[in-house]
Amino acid sequence: MNGGSLHSYRVHFIIIFLLVSFNLRMSFSAADPLLVFLMRDLGLGVGESSLFGLLPIMSLGVAAPLGSRLVNIVRPRLLIVYALLFAIAGVVWRSYGGIAGLYGGTVAIGLGLGITGSVILGIVKQVFPGEIPVLMGAYTACVSLGTAVGSGAADPIAIALGGWQKGLLFWAMPLLLAVILWLELMLHKHPPEVRQSTLHSSILPLLRQRKAWDVSLFYLFRVAGAWLLIVWLATLMRHRGLPLVEAGLVLALATACQIPSALLTATLCRLLGGRKQLLYLVVPLSIVGCWGLLEGSLELWPIFSICFGLSIGCIFSIGMTFIVVNAADEASTIALSGMAQGIGFIAGGMLALCVSLLMHQPRADLWVAACYTVFALSGLFFGLRCEKEGMVRIPQTPDGKQ
Repeated sequence: MNGGSLHSYRVHFIIIFLLVSFNLRMSFSAADPLLVFLMRDLGLGVGESSLFGLLPIMSLGVAAPLGSRLVNIVRPRLLIVYALLFAIAGVVWRSYGGIAGLYGGTVAIGLGLGITGSVILGIVKQVFPGEIPVLMGAYTACVSLGTAVGSGAADPIAIALGGWQKGLLFWAMPLLLAVILWLELMLHKHPPEVRQSTLHSSILPLLRQRKAWDVSLFYLFRVAGAWLLIVWLATLMRHRGLPLVEAGLVLALATACQIPSALLTATLCRLLGGRKQLLYLVVPLSIVGCWGLLEGSLELWPIFSICFGLSIGCIFSIGMTFIVVNAADEASTIALSGMAQGIGFIAGGMLALCVSLLMHQPRADLWVAACYTVFALSGLFFGLRCEKEGMVRIPQTPDGKQ
């Protein structure tokens, strides 16, 4: 492949990679604003609604390590096609399958998108080994943007289409577009170094490697802290006396601020001298933002929301970068992604759920702020360990295979 063709392939890959990233949470976030209609039409109680809110993060956690096993059977690029089609089937089932479809379709979406999000990192490692920080910043920004678009556009689209069922079904369209463009990319002539075969990837060898645990535990505490505030921030701000609309805007503003900070993470790392220095800055800033929102002056909520969002965007981007830069090759990246996201989503989600039980206690805002601080500082500890020398690697067998 000549230089022009290689450049064309990589530009094409980046565009489609970002489109896939844009879709990785959008189908989930589009369902949250419509929950009140789902509860009314399907007769859901509060407990069932809570389960619906927990299913996405749990299914993503199950899917991530599953991807590392499936690449032993199916070529990674083809596996992404199958996974996205499975997610599309889940969107359809969720829209028209009643209560069973609501839960089963949500799980299917999580499995499809979770496998995609895990496997695609290994492909990025193979195609762009030298541009990982920039691409992970773009990846994080696209995931955040997709989440915001799904949440913000869900109600207007459902109203325009005549109901929540068609409104939910609409979100199969961007997924279908991603599948079509990814298939078209697969038909392109690939660079010689881009392997198209199956891989030998497994999480088991990583369980004995300290660096793999450092990356996974950083991801765990990142998920726990973020999920805790995403779920409860608007409620806590209303309890503090903020009007309903403004309480919703707090999280929306923080989410919007994640996008520019994620895109600038690689640049900030260069200016400050590395990821370690940036972590020393943004983790305390996120704690200040959290305490300011939950305990500070209500008049200053926009400032604290911006601080929290900017810091979280950098932390998310660094977390994704840790997965890719600390793995030796494509197979190791997919395995580490499966381990980190599996442990992070499941254990982090359960940890945040346990803290949620404190919402019924007096001064719940103080409890949440204190727990977020513990999560953030724990994440900082393991993040600094991720910067130490060493790579996560799947050992080779005597026949020379991984």
